Formats: sequence, structure tokens, C-alpha cells
Amino acid sequence: MDFEALLAIDEPADLGSCSMQDLRAVRDAYQDVENGLSYARRMVQGRLDTVASELERRRGVDTSELVDRLPSALAGNTRGPGMPRPPQDLAPPEWAASVVAELDAFIGPAELGRLADLDDARLATAAEQIATYERLVSTARREVHTRMDRIQEELIARYRDGATVDDLLP
Repeated sequence: MDFEALLAIDEPADLGSCSMQDLRAVRDAYQDVENGLSYARRMVQGRLDTVASELERRRGVDTSELVDRLPSALAGNTRGPGMPRPPQDLAPPEWAASVVAELDAFIGPAELGRLADLDDARLATAAEQIATYERLVSTARREVHTRMDRIQEELIARYRDGATVDDLLP
């Protein structure tokens, strides 16, 4: 997956000269990328957690506590603080298939179904590959957040400088 290509959004150098409509369009484009990267990160993290748990089990680490905490971990942070927000379309983007394909190249569904049969070297290699990929996804996601924050700061500044709520709404 070419994460740099995902970030190649046409963002004007001078945000101050953009119309509110243009700012919102750029922000929305970044939000779409962020939604996809969040999905990708969850996919990668799930695969990494699965492989890492098997490696820990082999080292004699008691993973039953992890299994016991799983329901609350999955339910935790499903809603952030503050006022409820309108629902977003969080369907995986088209490019998500390439993320899954890359993960499958590291360790595919057939191998995931039989982790206990894989040797330690195979699991360690897969864990390292997935961890490296997770860092790429997370780096891209942080960059998107940085860019979204710049756009949001410009929108907030305009509101403080007298833009009406109607100017800020789509």
C-alpha cells in the first residue's frame, strides 16, 4: 500500500486564502483517508495481536487474563467524550483490500487458522513484518491528523474572527 499516495490531497499552501467550502472539502478528504487508515490499523493490530498472543503462549505466558479482558477491551472507547456526533459512513475504502492482501502475504488466513502448527521462526518473522507495517499505517495516520488539525485550526480561527455558524456549515 502506498500510504504517501493516500496523503496526496490537493491542499492549498495558503489556507487563509481558501473559501470555507474549499477548506471543508479538504478536511472531508482527509477525514475519508483517516477513516480508511483507522480501519487498516485495526486490521493490522488484530493480526499482530493474534500472532503475538501465540508467541506469548509458547513462551509460557498465561494468556487467559487477556481472553478474560477481551470483551471489555473490545467495548471500551467505543464513544469518545463530549456530545454525540452524527454517524459517519465507515465502510472500508476500496484500497482496504490491498491492506488485507499485504497482511495475507505476511501471514494468511490459512496460517492464522493453524498457528499452533507453525514454527517459532515463522511466527516471529510474521510478527516483525506486521509490526513494521503497523508502524507505517500509524505514521500515515498521525500525518493525516496533523493535516486535519491545520484545517480545523483555520476553520476555528475564521469562526473567532466573525464567520457565522452558517458560514461554517456545509
